[in-house]
Amino acid sequence: MTLQVIIIRADGALAETEDVRWRAFAKAFSESDYQWSCDREGFALTTKLGGSEARMAHYVRSLLRGRPETEDFTLLIQAMHRRACKIFSEMLADSRIEPRPGIRELLVTARAEGLNPVLVSTLSRRDTDRLLETVLGQRGREVFHHVVADEARYSGDCERLYRDTLALLETGPGHCIVIEAGRIGREAARASGFPVITTRSAFCKETPAFGAGSVVVESLPDLIAGPDRHRVDLLNSENKAALLSALQRLHAGNCEGLADLDWTDQMRVSDILKTKGSAVKTIEPNATLRALAHSFRKESVGAMLVLDAERRLLGIVSERDLARAIDDFGTGLPEMRVSDLMTRSVVTCAPEDSVAIVANVMTQRRIRHLPVVVNGIVVGLISIGDVLKHRLDEVQLEADVLRDVARARR
Repeated sequence: MTLQVIIIRADGALAETEDVRWRAFAKAFSESDYQWSCDREGFALTTKLGGSEARMAHYVRSLLRGRPETEDFTLLIQAMHRRACKIFSEMLADSRIEPRPGIRELLVTARAEGLNPVLVSTLSRRDTDRLLETVLGQRGREVFHHVVADEARYSGDCERLYRDTLALLETGPGHCIVIEAGRIGREAARASGFPVITTRSAFCKETPAFGAGSVVVESLPDLIAGPDRHRVDLLNSENKAALLSALQRLHAGNCEGLADLDWTDQMRVSDILKTKGSAVKTIEPNATLRALAHSFRKESVGAMLVLDAERRLLGIVSERDLARAIDDFGTGLPEMRVSDLMTRSVVTCAPEDSVAIVANVMTQRRIRHLPVVVNGIVVGLISIGDVLKHRLDEVQLEADVLRDVARARR
């Protein structure tokens, strides 16, 4: 079957909208004098609850835990939701929101080749139009053959969204391909028979289960880069054509075969910690440098973290720092304190960060050790040696999988 229609999810695949939603919730709670504290990762988890009103209800119940759910309680949830939606709508118009990588180029190339782009959205029609104007300009609506958007009808019900989209099209799902941004939308599109490419949202980092009809990438240009990880950042005319060709090839195979290859950066910092463990060697800030040198020798490590009583990071000190200090301070060095020598401005990483990104940071900034931090608390430490070992393991895994795929196709 030939590819005729490219269906793009507005809220996530066209552009990242969850950051705007998160800021809208934060402002709504702040205006109501509620102490709402939720990071982006925690906010992303609530997408599983359904639409924005269900998410708001979750947070209001958390803040007012233990109070009876009276009629006033329900009215409060509704009022908070209306305010958050109004702020969200205003932010869509005022914020600088960029399209996801490769989306603009794909739309231009697809239209030039006679394909029909379709936009689907769980936002209101007004908010969808505002998002289109912000991301693609005043004529952004004209790019799409159809726009399917209705918050009241589709919020929390992606399956209905894709069923209605299929009913609107003049062709079957076998002539279409969907570009989604998360697990729930991906499963809903597949339920209607559409093959799906998931450009994984920065807010939804869970790796979905693989199977026929699905490919997961960090962004569309990764389809050109392929599993060898040679990424393409800027798309020239040749790469634009290659991107559309990649979609057509995936569509022709119903996104099978290569679906089991997650072209995202599979190996993450958490994978290193699972093998290495979360134990870290630490030293007190008032310890002498003589004690520090003894600890380096005793523990056979090249760096130590300096933590407070609550395991919050104060700094990091390494053998390289000690060597430099010998040249700088000479005989007065042994009785100096760790706090005099430690690096206070510490570059850190998170468990969900990809090993490839961490390796790039270490290389560019000439860093050998990175503390792993969650909500300000140190949960581990990784070294450049850990990163290189896991990267080699990852390359070997990719080679084994590609070999198995090649054998299966003989």
